[in-house]
Amino acid sequence: MYDTREMRSSLGKAGGMEENTRKRWRSTRKKGRTQKRSKSGGFEFFAIGLTRKMNTKKGRPKKKPTYSEEMIMQELLSAISDAYLTGGNGKGETSSPAVSLRQVANEFDITLMKARKLLITAGVYHTEISEEVNELKAEGKTIEQIMELTGLKRSSVHSYLPYTKSIYNLKELSLYAERCRLYRARKKAVESLRELESDSSIEDRLWDAIRIFAGYRFTTAKSLVFRYTVFGNEIRVDRKKKSIVRSSVNMALKKVIDADGKIRGPKELGVYGASYLYPMFQRFGLIQEETKKF
Repeated sequence: MYDTREMRSSLGKAGGMEENTRKRWRSTRKKGRTQKRSKSGGFEFFAIGLTRKMNTKKGRPKKKPTYSEEMIMQELLSAISDAYLTGGNGKGETSSPAVSLRQVANEFDITLMKARKLLITAGVYHTEISEEVNELKAEGKTIEQIMELTGLKRSSVHSYLPYTKSIYNLKELSLYAERCRLYRARKKAVESLRELESDSSIEDRLWDAIRIFAGYRFTTAKSLVFRYTVFGNEIRVDRKKKSIVRSSVNMALKKVIDADGKIRGPKELGVYGASYLYPMFQRFGLIQEETKKF
């Protein structure tokens, strides 16, 4: 940008310039323009785009305008209660737990103590020890006194007490919001598999469920924990080098359909990777299993 004083001086020296040229220069200056001398000696006008709006400071828009700590906490309590009472398979809520506390912890990828504390906050988890700890707290006992009376460690005592306020750690809240969204998506995928029908659509729905459950913490019949990722038409288990192809999944599904879901172990699937497909099919509700609670 040229200095205005230099421009005025050059205009003054140019004796042949008429007064209207000066007026034109002043008017364009007011409009946010300046002048640039061309090689031919004339003047070339161009806009520099400086407007009042550009000089006006604007507040940074919120990344999440509807962001609410309380709303996320309520969604988390609702989702974790649903997982505990229904197993996340859409079969309907019952008065007694449908799955174990460990299964709930695995569902949301949190610790057992965190899962228990959230369920107690939601008012759906009740045991003798949890009732005792909360009664002692209601009587005005301190954490140290409760530890002495129950023999529990400090961390265990806290896990049996409900949250008294929402979680305000933004990173933790964002993580919980994402897990709630993932839980709902997985639940919807499992519900779509409720009706076993021997057609091509069931195979597509099963593969959709497998993709949505990528990263989920599964446990084999021999208590080996594993997770998997999906690449194209292959399942890559973190405990296995060789992938499980989609054709093997479809073969295992056909055997489950033929047996009406009554498969007693991985060997009955008769395909490569059966030890991993078996717990996956159990979680999807395709294989009937006996609920273990602890």
